[in-house]
Amino acid sequence: MQGLFDFEQDGRYPLRRIPMTMRFNLDACGIRISLTAWITLSRDEREQLVAMPCATEAEKNVYRALLAAMLAPHAGNPDALIERVEIETSPAWSDRHTIPQLVLATLMELALPAPTLAQWSALSDLQRFALIKLTRSGHKNANLLPALKEFGLA
Repeated sequence: MQGLFDFEQDGRYPLRRIPMTMRFNLDACGIRISLTAWITLSRDEREQLVAMPCATEAEKNVYRALLAAMLAPHAGNPDALIERVEIETSPAWSDRHTIPQLVLATLMELALPAPTLAQWSALSDLQRFALIKLTRSGHKNANLLPALKEFGLA
């Protein structure tokens, strides 16, 4: 499916989990939803959200409104609510010149290759975002090596 990384498409229904592009957009909009909320959406709704642009303030406003409208029929489910969160003004993925320490430490701990600064700088914003998400504490890291391979880092 377009808009998803290869490591997110494991042969089963690829939108059963919240894909990185959706997480990226949710962070940009200052929104958090649970996996339960994501699962309550229809396949068409999930595909629509993944395909939508979400870069400008106008696009973010449309994105927020559409997601709220899609989840409104499930308002009775406390796990399907939209949570507002603070939008980071300088997220770590936006810094092309510094590899986050958490990324380096996790890769070292798992004996996986760390990107060079030149490699980190060459990654797209979404790729850097994905690596940060995949290396955060509490994450199973199952997709980390496939992501590194897909991004040309392993």
